[in-house]
Amino acid sequence: MPRRKLPPQTPWTNTPDDVEAAFYDTLTSGNVEALMSLWAEDEDICCIHPGGQRLDGHAAVRDSFAQLLAGGGLQINAEVQHRWHSMSSAVHSVVERMQVEVDGQTQWGFVLATNVFVHTPAGWRLVLHHASPGVPQTPLDIILPGDVLH
Repeated sequence: MPRRKLPPQTPWTNTPDDVEAAFYDTLTSGNVEALMSLWAEDEDICCIHPGGQRLDGHAAVRDSFAQLLAGGGLQINAEVQHRWHSMSSAVHSVVERMQVEVDGQTQWGFVLATNVFVHTPAGWRLVLHHASPGVPQTPLDIILPGDVLH
């Protein structure tokens, strides 16, 4: 009997890369419900927005993204600089280039982010998004020297 092909987002086929791509897609679309479905169900999830405080648990994380996306989706281009994967966890270091309006002019802001994923019974899920302000003068290829994550 031929093996049945599983849909793309089942626990057996999704990857940390899939979840990360969906995370940035939902930020662009402004869909808070879809965004929160990417997070682990564990209450130990954490999010730190650039210059913000540590937000722990689903309610705090959801509320922060609801406020952030209240005006619509965000224009973010994310480039993964480093990936570390094991059987049950993954860490991605990302440079986010974000379009912002300053005094009526469109400018690009840079954010350095770390996304941490764990493999759960429901598939890969996000457990941490930690973002810090970046600087546009930093060349993307030297932001993370070697394989060092801290």
